Amino acid sequence: MECLTPSFAQPWQARAGEPRFPPELARISDPPQGLYVRGRALPERRVAVVGARATDPYGARVARQLGHDLAGAGVCVVSGGAGGIDTAALEGCLEAGGFPVAVLGTGLDIVYPAENRQLFERIALAGALLSEYPPGTPGLRHHFARRNRIISALCSAVVVVRAAEKSGSLITARYAVRQGKVLVAVPGRVGEPLSAGVHQLLKQGAILAESAADVLRALCLKPPVQQKLNLGPTVETMDGDERRLWDALGADSHSIDELILRTGLSVPEISATLLELELKGWVVQKPGMVYLRK
Repeated sequence: MECLTPSFAQPWQARAGEPRFPPELARISDPPQGLYVRGRALPERRVAVVGARATDPYGARVARQLGHDLAGAGVCVVSGGAGGIDTAALEGCLEAGGFPVAVLGTGLDIVYPAENRQLFERIALAGALLSEYPPGTPGLRHHFARRNRIISALCSAVVVVRAAEKSGSLITARYAVRQGKVLVAVPGRVGEPLSAGVHQLLKQGAILAESAADVLRALCLKPPVQQKLNLGPTVETMDGDERRLWDALGADSHSIDELILRTGLSVPEISATLLELELKGWVVQKPGMVYLRK
């Protein structure tokens, strides 16, 4: 963890009962005594987008588009300050010129994770950084679990994108249910670990979302324009070799030699199919001659 510069780290405080303290927080069973804030007072319409820290390109793409489209509809996007889904959703909100809010599990003068320094600075300028913890508080594990109750309490709905069976974002989902919030989940691919938690939420009654418009409709808000999330290619659009190679890639990156072993295809067949998938924008080649779903 590293510290923010002193000029950036000076927060203002909102204590329970004061005008700038969000009234939604006072109504939960375990309200914070106050908030440290870096940024502006929160707008009324807020939706949380949360999910796995160690996400895949599919999850990052979905979260970024959700953040972008919700912001485009005038909704404040709330998340944690972690990597993965949190970061992607907040970046999407910023790209749309929206109001992002990151609820931190540390003091506001601590950058965690360190690579989010610039993101936090942008959020403080365009929206707000929030924490119930005073400056200097490190990121202890139980701090992040507790801050999830604040994320859900601030919002009308919580959207979960990519979550394993024991993902921390499921804690936020449980808080959302207890607090009477609308719980929304974006489906993943069957059989992938990062889909397991989300699919469990869907089985338990969470609303399935294929677009930001679905989230807005769940809140009885008029969606601007129906825009489906880019969830990648469908099985129906692939030929046999493409489907075999796509299944072999899964959520990880693989070399050509690995793909040969996983598919049984020859080197010419693998090379030709990879090229076709790259041209269609479905697969990307990374340094070291490894391939990954885009």
